[in-house]
Amino acid sequence: MEASALANHLIEFLQGLDGITAYAAILGLLLISGLGVPLPEDITLIGSGILAAMGAISLPGAIIAGFIGVLLGDAFLFTLGRKYGRAVFDLPGFRRVFTSHRIALAEEKVLSNSQFICFTARFLPGLRAPIYLTAGVLGVRPTIFYLLDGLAALISVPLWVVLGWWFTLNVDVDTGLYYAKKAQIYLVITVLCVVSGYVFYRYWRREKKTEMDVG
Repeated sequence: MEASALANHLIEFLQGLDGITAYAAILGLLLISGLGVPLPEDITLIGSGILAAMGAISLPGAIIAGFIGVLLGDAFLFTLGRKYGRAVFDLPGFRRVFTSHRIALAEEKVLSNSQFICFTARFLPGLRAPIYLTAGVLGVRPTIFYLLDGLAALISVPLWVVLGWWFTLNVDVDTGLYYAKKAQIYLVITVLCVVSGYVFYRYWRREKKTEMDVG
């Protein structure tokens, strides 16, 4: 099924829910998505914002459910990687979802800069789950992982939920979903530029300090 068709089906499914059932569905979908299953996490968050705009759930409740859901999925993969090491890639079902190519790419990114990638992975659909699993396998410190992942979630979760909520109230669901998906591209580009600029600045400061110490 194409990504756009899947997104539309996901939104339609969520629109038929309310109250506790809606919160449970949001948590469940985000947990499944966090395990690497190709369910669009960002669309689920947008869908929860749509539900809030429809009055099926509250806006704060949608944000909290989204935050808990994404963090639980991330923590599960990270903990699994720390516990089983590279053997996790041979667990039943994991070889299908986490292909050797995705794992190799994730490992390369984690090894290049674990702090940078643990933050930016939240904005990288497709690589998010392999990176979190690989971060655990490669021994990234839990405090670093949870701090950076939590910080990224504090940015991304409210943003997607509020986007879905605002567009539904001010435009309509279909148009809102269209523009929200477009916004995802610009968000990824913006975050990568900001974080890359910060990493470059830190590198420049370190090199400058080294030159001064030598001089």
